[in-house]
Amino acid sequence: MFFSKFFTVSILAVLSAGVAADDHESCTCHNGDSYNWRITTKACDLYKSQNWENGKVHYDTPSGRCTQDDGTQYVMGKEWEAACRSIAKSGFQCASGTGTCYQPDEDQIRGWC
Repeated sequence: MFFSKFFTVSILAVLSAGVAADDHESCTCHNGDSYNWRITTKACDLYKSQNWENGKVHYDTPSGRCTQDDGTQYVMGKEWEAACRSIAKSGFQCASGTGTCYQPDEDQIRGWC
């Protein structure tokens, strides 16, 4: 009896952790193997504009990350990576500071959380 209750509680804990595993305190965008703040800032604005439930975020300049507004908010990993890829395709500021750069190859864009 004890074992079956313990087993049930253990399974429920694992399953609930799996559901929440895609929720993060903060995330960044990477182009290839490099962090890209120019994509991250715009992706953070895009993510925020989509008004996800519990998705109130802001770009934190000192850390260079898109960060939750408070402890009740979070960044959803799959949705975040979609925002990174959308910005990479639609355009972001070039490293030189002039012009607009694009990364049409989705395989080069990753959301890191």
